[in-house]
Amino acid sequence: MRVLRRLAIALALLLLGAGSAHASGAGPVPPLRSDGRWITDATGRVVQLRGVNEVAKSAPYHPAAFGFGADDAEFLAEHGFNSVRLGVDFRGLMPEPGRVEQGYIDQLARTVQELGRRRIFVLIDFHQDGFAPKYNGNGLPDWMAIDDGLPNPPDAVFPLYYIQNPAMQRAFENLWANRPGPGGIGLQDYYAQGVSAVARRFARSPYVFGYDVMNEPFPGAAWGPCLTAAGCADLERRLTGPFNAKMTAAIRRWTRSQLVFVEPFVLFNFGIGPTSLPGRETGNGLSFHSYASSPAGEASVVDFAVKAAERDRAPVLATEFGATTSAATLERLTASFDARLVPWMFWAYNESVIDDPAQPAGLDNVASADGFRALVRPYPETVAGTPAALSFDPSTRDFELTYSTRGPSGRRSPWWRPSVVHVPELIYPEGYSVRAEGAWVVSRRCSESLVLHAKPWARTVTVKVSPAAAGCAR
Repeated sequence: MRVLRRLAIALALLLLGAGSAHASGAGPVPPLRSDGRWITDATGRVVQLRGVNEVAKSAPYHPAAFGFGADDAEFLAEHGFNSVRLGVDFRGLMPEPGRVEQGYIDQLARTVQELGRRRIFVLIDFHQDGFAPKYNGNGLPDWMAIDDGLPNPPDAVFPLYYIQNPAMQRAFENLWANRPGPGGIGLQDYYAQGVSAVARRFARSPYVFGYDVMNEPFPGAAWGPCLTAAGCADLERRLTGPFNAKMTAAIRRWTRSQLVFVEPFVLFNFGIGPTSLPGRETGNGLSFHSYASSPAGEASVVDFAVKAAERDRAPVLATEFGATTSAATLERLTASFDARLVPWMFWAYNESVIDDPAQPAGLDNVASADGFRALVRPYPETVAGTPAALSFDPSTRDFELTYSTRGPSGRRSPWWRPSVVHVPELIYPEGYSVRAEGAWVVSRRCSESLVLHAKPWARTVTVKVSPAAAGCAR
């Protein structure tokens, strides 16, 4: 058996190319795709994204202007984060009707390049909160805010302004109706011009894996059904359906392979009712947020999202949660994602991770050491098969992963294709011990990249990681 194991490892390294970064367990291979509810890499392995949001909501609306750079990308990669949701603000993208600011896209491209150098994948996020500055919001320029002169209370602010501000509600309604804006051009058509310009720039960027067409859309004045147990499928189909289709077409003009994610109305994030999105016929993925007011609500929003993704065979991704440095809250939320095998992106790096963006990124420059540590969890970066169960106990630091050796489409993954578990040194400073059933461990002892090859006869693999009793040299 020992000889067979050595031969298997040698053959695996030969097939993979022992000199390559990915052969040594460096993580997912771009470009990313999807297979049913799962995000997959170029080799067909299931990818679990762990990331952060980086969204600049003030002029000039790009992260580099506020200190996000190579040091931040390096810091994120060092601690196992493999993705960033990068905000696009239409005030920077299209400050005047129909004029796309290419210099703004250039600034975003520099950030994408810095992240790609560290093998960090990027989701381009067309971000808005509260529509426009006119309503104490951000994201869209005031020239897109057509509200027919309805009352615009100056004291209505985030987050209640969605239900307190009739003018903002009408602005959303006019966007969904593609109301003619300046020059008689529809508001959605202007939006699609901006989306198309961004997609054109990033269509061939290997580490840009997709686009989130609008952050936290709102239905307008008729928002009530979205806070019922039945949800508001009719509003989703009637209002955001045509918008999502138009933006998807704008992206598909330049790329057929990058993923396009759509979001339910912001009210979905409370976990009260289901969503009809993304719809199997659309080819879109589902981006959702978790901001429920109770643990039960947090569990419900994840359940609703996973059910929708499985129903429509669409990739699912939690693109926002947290907005806090509370370790207890973050441990509870990340555990809920692990339990349903959902990849996630924390809100937000520039608000709740880094303390002073103008200073070098590092553990001595985080907003909360405990809060950051709660986000740095062991997880399977790539699975050569299909994940079945995932758990981590922060108190004992015990981690367990079970996966089938058959991929999402039912085909057996080649036994020599590696699964990679990120085991962070921050959580296991003294090292770790590992037990694997159905797989060989081929990485060096206590490596942060725990690399496994399924045994040729194994149907399932179970991996357990615990703190090393005697320690070990990394």
